[in-house]
Amino acid sequence: MLRVAVLALLVTLTLAACGSHKSSPPPATTTQSAAKAKACKNQAVALAKIHRDIAALQAAYKLPVKDKLLGNHAINVATDKFLNDVQLAPISNLKRNRLTDLAMSAIGTHCQQCFQALEANRPIPSIRAGAISCSAS
Repeated sequence: MLRVAVLALLVTLTLAACGSHKSSPPPATTTQSAAKAKACKNQAVALAKIHRDIAALQAAYKLPVKDKLLGNHAINVATDKFLNDVQLAPISNLKRNRLTDLAMSAIGTHCQQCFQALEANRPIPSIRAGAISCSAS
């Protein structure tokens, strides 16, 4: 009986001590905050170019379309430019995937082939490969 009481007391004290000390935030959070604060210059330039491409897609969406399968010339040109710029940008695969979401929402249903090209360009298989770091330039 005494052994059971001592064991219960030890378990209670051990569980009570398990969260009693104040700890610092996990290192991943600190690293992520530093990464957000310091962006590479080449990444900022590439992202600005990609956001201009998305704006061009939004402007092309407002133009009339005869055939929703093929879209119009402006959507085709803007989609090609976006696909090239997002592929060459030194950004992470998750960011590339999110930018593709934005581009797909910009064209809506005005160009089915453009939509399929954007979908095919998603980096889904390589997202687990990790982040791309800043290049020397």
